[in-house]
This record gives sequence, structure tokens and C-alpha cells, in this order.
Amino acid sequence: MRKFFLFSLFFVLFFFFALASQSIVSVKLQELRFGILRDQLMNYQLSSQTLRERLKQMFLSKDDYMSEVKVNILESGIMNSETEGLDLKMGWQDRFGLYVINGVRFLNFKPALELEEQQNTIIRLQFAFYMERTRKYPIASKKYQELEDSITSSLSDEMAFTLLHHGYCLVMMGEREKAFVKLTKAIDLFPGSHYAENAGLLISFLEEGERKKEELKTKKKSPEELAYSLFQSGDYEETLKTLENLPVLTKDQSYIKARAMEELGKTSNAVKEYIQLVKQKQNKEVAIRANRRLLLIGNFYQENKSLVAFSKEEANKLGDTKAAENIEEGKSLVLKPVIIEKVLKAETSTNLSAEETKELNQIKENIRESLEDSKVETSKLAAVVSEEKIPLIPENPPELVTKTTEITPPVVVKKQTPQVPLKLKVKLRDGREVVCDEVRIEGNLATLQLGSFGLNLPYDLVVSVQTSGEKGSSVKLVTGSGVEGESSRWIQNSYGDWTKPKSTDEPVVRGEVKSFRL
Repeated sequence: MRKFFLFSLFFVLFFFFALASQSIVSVKLQELRFGILRDQLMNYQLSSQTLRERLKQMFLSKDDYMSEVKVNILESGIMNSETEGLDLKMGWQDRFGLYVINGVRFLNFKPALELEEQQNTIIRLQFAFYMERTRKYPIASKKYQELEDSITSSLSDEMAFTLLHHGYCLVMMGEREKAFVKLTKAIDLFPGSHYAENAGLLISFLEEGERKKEELKTKKKSPEELAYSLFQSGDYEETLKTLENLPVLTKDQSYIKARAMEELGKTSNAVKEYIQLVKQKQNKEVAIRANRRLLLIGNFYQENKSLVAFSKEEANKLGDTKAAENIEEGKSLVLKPVIIEKVLKAETSTNLSAEETKELNQIKENIRESLEDSKVETSKLAAVVSEEKIPLIPENPPELVTKTTEITPPVVVKKQTPQVPLKLKVKLRDGREVVCDEVRIEGNLATLQLGSFGLNLPYDLVVSVQTSGEKGSSVKLVTGSGVEGESSRWIQNSYGDWTKPKSTDEPVVRGEVKSFRL
């Protein structure tokens, strides 16, 4: 009996350790896969680069429309990828392994491994960042605060990103004291990192703005100088208050007023001011700047075909057609947001906790509110466009039918098809397609180049590259040693190497590829 008991105990222990070992390996592989995909899709380093460009534009070069277009293109590729690869499918064996790992970590006084919580954090970060880049700062600030309270690891990239971008949103909302707290915390927790560098840059801009403002007050400078200084320092609320005290505004001051309203989210009011500035004849430079703002608003921030058509016509009159072409070119590279569609389609799963279900429903509600706000702003914008006698362009214009009383013999007209320039069509892993002139590869980054602009994406998101034109044209794959081959389509296989469709040739090694071009 004793031997049987010992044998049974040995068998149970052997089975337990075998199962635990297998489960731990499975969980560790899931953790490794999750970490790699997270770094590829989230692009924290690139997000810091775009924020730095946004700050430079905000404080140093407010009217550099090319930089603004580039920032919009870059931001559309950050945290804007399908997260299907990050979906964790944990069976009972994986959960058993997770319990074992967390038990050992608890005995060693280490924090628990929370893979599912990290997945939820990434979805919430994507949503908060989307709200930030579409200027819904109050919603973004609220979500960043919730993330800061829920992230367990205070030294993670997620925490650093949250602190930095929350500080930026607070600055844009005018809550500068709260912003200083967040930015200082980012510097203290992540010294020497790109997060700390950007937080320090933002603080230095704010301090410089405050110093100049106090200097102007002590020197009793004119309200005109004070308004300009406030605008340059990004204090838009104070800018508007100062301008309201002026009896008559110059064209430059009217432009500053419109820019301040635009940055504060009062888009329809800003558009009304811009249209008046475009129509005036006294100051051509201001008219050009105002028209560029209308082009940017109509293409990026509050899409409106009538406004774009009006602005393009005015650009022709003002001799600024190149700006209109550049902005339209940049618009073609902006990726549509994935997170909105993903969250709205998500059904409440039965395996979600009550807290997770509440969080999902809250995000859905915030998105619906944001969409409703956009509809209201769009209707206001349409009213402004109509009031200013700009012809409205319907989404689907009806076909014109002409009635004739006489029957005339048909005239054979030779059709001339317009020559469409040949481009590259790049298919991404989440199903989206981008048309560009060239694809450049640098390390783990792929740059889709179109004219003056480039869209940076993780290399792994690119599935295939082909021509956008008729058959017969080919795409050249270029390596460090020169052109490796030509094909109508190149496909990235499961190993990351590039192959031609239905070809027996050896694939081109991933690391050797430098670019794709026509």
C-alpha cells in the first residue's frame, strides 16, 4: 500500500511538473510574440518623433503647412494597425502556466504577469491617441488619466507614453499647471529616454512663453504685442481674450484670431474668419495663409468637399496651386483609423469581467459622442459654407438628363482615356492599401514615399507590393548590391523574405531589401 502511495505520488508530481513546464513554455512564447507585435504596432519611438514635430510647429513654425501635412501622415500610421495579431487566445493549459508563473513571481516579490490586461491597455491607448490627434483633447485627457491609474508597471513604455501625451493634451486645454506635473513625472521616471527629452522640450517651450508674457506685462507693451506673444506661446484662450479688447483688428490679427479658434476646436467659427480673409484684397499674404488653412481643414480635420473645391479655386486665383497639390498629395497617404471600427464592431464577450465590459461600453459611448460632435461641427461648417455662397457639392451628384426634340444621328467620338501615372500599390497586413511612388526600407521601418511626403510604417505590416496600372509593368526590388529582380508583384512570405507569385526562384532575403520602385 505504501509503495502504491509513493508510486502514485511520484506519478502525480511527474505529471504536474511536465504539464507545468509545457504550460510555462507556452505562456512565455505567447509573451514573447505579444511583446514583438506590440513594439511593431505601437511605434513609441515614432510617436515621440511626431510629437516633437507637432511641438516645433506649435511654438516655432505655425504656418509651415508642409510640416503639418507630414505630421498628419505620420500620426495616421501610429497606433493605427489591426491588433488581431495581439489577440490572446489562452486555453486552460496557458492559464495553468500563467498561474504557476505568477505564483513563483509572488514568492519572489515580483509583480504578476498580466498579458490580457496589457492587451486591453493597448486598445485603450490606441483610442486615446486617436482622440488626441483629432483634437478631442478632453476625451483623450480623460482616457490617459484612466490609463495612468490602471497601468501596474510604472516604468513601462505605456506609462511613459501616457504621461507625455496626457501632458500635451492638458497644455492644449489650457491646464498648464497639471501639465507640468505630468511632464515632470515623465522626466523623473524615464531619465535619458525620448519621452523625457520631449517632456523637457515641451516644458522649456511653456516656460519661455510664460517668461515672454511676464516680460511684456512688466514693460507695459501694447495689447497687439501681447496677443501675438500669447499666440506664439500656444496660449490660445488668452490670445482670444486679448484680441477681443482691441477695437479694430488688422488682417494679421484676424488671422491669429482664426488660428486660435481653430486650435481650440471652434472650427466653424475659424472657417468663417478664414473665408473672409481669403476674399479680401488688401493683404495677399494673409489671404494665401488663410486659404491654406481652409485646404488643411477640408482635407484633414473636418472633411468637406465644397470647402476643398472653393479653396482650390482660390489657390488658383492667388497663384498658390502648388500648396493645394501638396496638401491633396499628402491626404492620399493618410490611413483611415482602424480603432474606431474595431471598437464599434466589438461585441461584449461573455468571458469579460464586469469591469472590462463597462470599460468597453464606455469607449463605445465616447466614440459615439465624438462622432456626434463631428456631425454637429460638420453641419455648422456646411452652414458657414452655404452662408458664404460657396456652392455645395453633393456626395453623389445626380446625372444630368437633357431632353431633345430632334433626333440627330449619333456621332462617333474617339474616346481618349486620360494617362494615369503609374504608381506602386502597397497592401498592408490589416487589409488597407496605399498608393505611392516608392517604398524604402530602413531596418524595421518601411517608408512609403509619395512626392514630398513619406508614410512611415513597421516593415512587418507590408504584405505585398505591386503596380497600380495595367499588366506588363513591373516593380523593381533593389538590394544593397543593386536591382535583384523585377516582377508585377512582390509578396512577403511567412519568413519575411520576398518572392514572386508562382515562382521557383530563391526568395530575396528580408534584410537585403532596400527599396521597391518602378
